[in-house]
Amino acid sequence: MHEIIAPTLFQNKRCRLPGIGTLIMIAHSAKINFTDSLIASPNETIDFVPADSDENGFNEFSAISELLQKKLEENGSFLLNGIGTFIRDTTGVINFDAALVDPVFIPSVEAKRAIRKEHATHDILVGDQQTTNVQMTEYFREKAPLKDLWWLWAIVLGLIGMSVLIFYFYQHRGGGFGNVGY
Repeated sequence: MHEIIAPTLFQNKRCRLPGIGTLIMIAHSAKINFTDSLIASPNETIDFVPADSDENGFNEFSAISELLQKKLEENGSFLLNGIGTFIRDTTGVINFDAALVDPVFIPSVEAKRAIRKEHATHDILVGDQQTTNVQMTEYFREKAPLKDLWWLWAIVLGLIGMSVLIFYFYQHRGGGFGNVGY
């Protein structure tokens, strides 16, 4: 049974066992422990939602569910390796005790805060190359931008245009605008 239920539960994050209930994987995010300078890795736990008594469904786990119910009636409990134990109490209600994940698979990591002086040199990793903060500061330092000189170009072009007009009118004396062709 374990070989069929476990892969479905871990891949789909849900496994519905008709007549028994639904196993659901619940994700928990990483937790920060400031006092011990540790970050606990994210993990998942298994939650069990018992089936309603009037729920009568059929799926690929129906035969397994019937076998599981039979074993629960005989023994009162049934262990699914790596998942947990189903337990039937005296009133006939099925409960589930989830197995804990071995801490070897989800170790905590040390998280010491790095406090650096403002202008101190220290090593940093950029991509796959090790460099220093000073080298990276120089690499990204912007050159002093040129001042915005558009107005200077406008004045130069205006003077050139005025010079061309003055030269034209000087060459064609007395022509002016009023004596065109008369």
